[in-house]
Amino acid sequence: MKKTTSPLLKELKNTYALKEEDIKNIRNLVPFLEIETSLFVYLATTRKITFEDYQKFATQFQKSNPYLPLYDLSPRTFGQNWGEEKIRSLFPDFIKATKENLKAKDPSFSGEYDLWLDGIKVEVKACRANKPGAEALKERAYSLEEARKANFEYHFQQIKTSCADVFILIGVCRDELLYWVLTSKEIQTVRKFSTQHRTETKGKDDIYEGQVFLTEKDLAPYQTEETKIEEQVRKKAAKEL
Repeated sequence: MKKTTSPLLKELKNTYALKEEDIKNIRNLVPFLEIETSLFVYLATTRKITFEDYQKFATQFQKSNPYLPLYDLSPRTFGQNWGEEKIRSLFPDFIKATKENLKAKDPSFSGEYDLWLDGIKVEVKACRANKPGAEALKERAYSLEEARKANFEYHFQQIKTSCADVFILIGVCRDELLYWVLTSKEIQTVRKFSTQHRTETKGKDDIYEGQVFLTEKDLAPYQTEETKIEEQVRKKAAKEL
């Protein structure tokens, strides 16, 4: 597709007397999937639409699908970094759980959970909603409406219930984010909670990792507005601890 797009961009540049900065902006937009990008470039090149039309469509697509770039993240980056960074960007009181950060607060910490909030151990899990298929994940991204129609089951893995007090689950659709806050006890009682495997032995206690497949309806009792996540974590922890 890139081999097809590049000549079209070159022709577009000549047709509309674009500068290199304009071409760079086109590439950076990437709001459309590659085939759609090529289509719009072709339409602009053949003067079916203007370059301004293209920019208008691209901007509108970005506004309508703000979380589509998250589908480009590698599983490791998305699973281990994005979720906790998102929560910390919203609520600075959450501290990233590292040995250095917690050496005075939790000297025995060795990577069991993601965030620390005034004595509350918090684990963050995220799942991207997508339709099945062989295409790239970004090509299969669900909107929230599509996920609901498909009764999509969000899959959260590596849940160590013995290591965290509260869990923040994030459901990612290309146009919306959903948040659920559960205590360690609550997440063990939801539908389809199952043990994946034993991860390690800490002292005399084995640490087990679990997983869940849950629809938005299953998680409805725990749904939390983005602005109230910290408040809900504190409330849940007060009951748990």
